[in-house]
Amino acid sequence: METGNDFVSVIRLLNNQLGDDVHFIWALSKDFGASGFRIGVLYTQNDLLLQALANLNIFSCVSHPMQMIMADLLMDDSFVDSFLAEARLKLRRSYNLCTAKLDEMVVTYTPAEGGIFVYCDFSSILPEQTFEMESKFRTIVEKYARVVMTPGESQYDRKPGRFRICYAWVTEEVLEIAMERLSYLISKLRKMDWWNEVQEEYLSDVISKGGRDRMIHSRRRQFVAHADSIDLSRDRQSL
Repeated sequence: METGNDFVSVIRLLNNQLGDDVHFIWALSKDFGASGFRIGVLYTQNDLLLQALANLNIFSCVSHPMQMIMADLLMDDSFVDSFLAEARLKLRRSYNLCTAKLDEMVVTYTPAEGGIFVYCDFSSILPEQTFEMESKFRTIVEKYARVVMTPGESQYDRKPGRFRICYAWVTEEVLEIAMERLSYLISKLRKMDWWNEVQEEYLSDVISKGGRDRMIHSRRRQFVAHADSIDLSRDRQSL
């Protein structure tokens, strides 16, 4: 995702003088949406770490055919450049869609300059700043909006009410449905004492009205009916 701030590798920042405490890790899953390849790279100058990994490598080494596929992929400069350019464009559109809906909900978030996540703060919805209330809010979102997000407690956040949204896992069309459901649910929760008693009937129309009763046929030939759950908790992109 382009924001005007160019990415600079830690290797370049430190002039390739990493010492024992800095390590570079990269994999195909984020940039290329190829988590199924199970290929990652570790660059380190820590001799003890290298020795330890050498003993483990026999159990987790990348097969020769997969190494050839990765080498061919990364050496095709024309493909890599065009692929990443399109990926950045899609990420920017999805990010803008996601943050526009959060602004509409008056939910604060940490602006992203890269990556595939938005970290947002729903603590204003909670009557008490506790992880118990965060869990209850999460349950309501999953049950009535059928949207799955990653709660802050599972990421060791000390402030209840924060959630991570992966806006890159689903297509732009499906993301729009998810954010519409979430927005509609939040508007309803702000008008009720949901922490004391959930009014089933009052929230029963979140899927139909929040998702606009649509069925999307995405470019990846995935059908998403208006009642389907939408997972925004993944940690990778799907291109």
